[in-house]
Amino acid sequence: MSVYPYGATRPNTSNLNVAAGQTVSNLVVVPVVDGKVTLYNNAGTVDLVADVQGFYAP
Repeated sequence: MSVYPYGATRPNTSNLNVAAGQTVSNLVVVPVVDGKVTLYNNAGTVDLVADVQGFYAP
């Protein structure tokens, strides 16, 4: 699973690797662009819950 800024090129690395049947949590800091981020799963299907935990202000 990869999480990256909306409109950016998908990175070659993942933020989280999960095996079938696992329930795993993770924290990723990623820029939000136009109110969006991109979530990418390479294979299979996933049930995903994504929460905004906080933000940085200038």
